[in-house]
Amino acid sequence: MKVLIIGRGVVGTIYGWALSKAGMDVTHVVRKEGLPDTDTLDLLDLRPGYSKNTRVTYVPKTVAQISPSDGFDLVIVATKHYQAAQAIHQYRPGAPRATFLLFTANWDGTVEIDRLLPRSSLLWGYAAASGGPDAQGVLIATVNPSVRFGMLEGSDPEKFNAVTELFQRAGFTLDIKPNIIEWLWVHHAINAGGIGICLWAGGIAEATRSFTTLRLGTLATREALDVVAARGVDLERYPDAGSILNAPVWLAGLAVIYTIRFTEKGRRLLRASHFTHSPEEMKRYYFDVLNTGESLGVAMTHLSSLREKIECYPANETVGRKRSQ
Repeated sequence: MKVLIIGRGVVGTIYGWALSKAGMDVTHVVRKEGLPDTDTLDLLDLRPGYSKNTRVTYVPKTVAQISPSDGFDLVIVATKHYQAAQAIHQYRPGAPRATFLLFTANWDGTVEIDRLLPRSSLLWGYAAASGGPDAQGVLIATVNPSVRFGMLEGSDPEKFNAVTELFQRAGFTLDIKPNIIEWLWVHHAINAGGIGICLWAGGIAEATRSFTTLRLGTLATREALDVVAARGVDLERYPDAGSILNAPVWLAGLAVIYTIRFTEKGRRLLRASHFTHSPEEMKRYYFDVLNTGESLGVAMTHLSSLREKIECYPANETVGRKRSQ
């Protein structure tokens, strides 16, 4: 299978490296110039059987444009969620027979994407890898063992199996979501609360120094989940939501402190993260949910209280080199 990845951002780079390392023919297409020819990845690789802590050099095959003669079978859309439709519109003419795997968040449903692609050519997944560039441009990356996938109504089961097998060959396990769009909404809401409190506090480290701050973040996240419920989603079907809604607030805060400050994965987030190098995208998660909640009349006392500081949070990328989509 010949694979095209739209972007050389964090997600595109991590999975491009992993798939190419497993022997796949991977090409990245980028819309901006100026990226270096190689990427250095400082890895925490949690896939079973792989070296856990390594530093590798990835030399991606990168192009600025594509054509049907390139013969791509799979296009992985590894962009910001609000750039996905534009990316499909731009690159589908160059890959007319390819399956498109959206490796992005979703908050607005599938209507815009459905205008661009038939469901038979569309699959949806969501990365579990994370990271960000440090001040020297090294990508501090955590490679989690699982990748989330889900079929949409009208998706082609044979294409779904082919794509998921591709990731399994690269050492990933499958976390299949029965309703991938609903799950993405739940995940988006959890991000809105968690990222929102980090933006409000001035960073991940600042947000995890105080139980008072984490209490506010937990209550804000619960209200963000109320927005998903107002959309008609049964939150009881999603354990991710239940762990936030049902746990005592103090216990939820303690869990966050432990995860960030006392695990290797969490400490790496303090070194470099997607949060740090892409604040405009982070703000979008918060405002997506807040604006929808307001339109649905959901009570969001705690979530909305974060607004003023988040609006003032710097939108420019602050550390590391800029990674183009």
